[in-house]
Amino acid sequence: MLATIDRIAGFILRAIPVCCLAALFLLLLTNVIARTFQLAGFSWFDEIVQGLFAWMVFIGAAALWRERDHFQVDWLERSLPAIPARILRLVTTLLAICFLVVMTAYGADLTRSAKALTPILGLPTALFYITIPLSGAVMLIYSSAELLRLLTGFNSSRETQQ
Repeated sequence: MLATIDRIAGFILRAIPVCCLAALFLLLLTNVIARTFQLAGFSWFDEIVQGLFAWMVFIGAAALWRERDHFQVDWLERSLPAIPARILRLVTTLLAICFLVVMTAYGADLTRSAKALTPILGLPTALFYITIPLSGAVMLIYSSAELLRLLTGFNSSRETQQ
């Protein structure tokens, strides 16, 4: 059951940034063609690009976090014996959880307090900001699962394959 939810979450976490990137590409291409041939100017263009970019970056970061595929400097962990490496991993996971709690809390506060509308389309800026607490919550879930694995001594299938 949890494995199925994880697979679905992984698919969604990868699909959102891919769709955002495709939309950004199409918007940029359309804008370049429209400006090159002086067909039209899109005053709303910057607002949509800003929103798509925010969603792509934050949800993409959560997808990388889930896969443990984000940039990591792991030479120290790899060079240590098993127990000190596990302790180091535990400490870094705890630090990550602390950071994610703060990021999620402040992101939720920012989203709640955002009352402004975008100037052209009149979209609530909270639509752009909500990706911060959403991605933070997802990363917290995966970090908490990693902490539980470290505390119980359970090795995930990803760890044993590496």
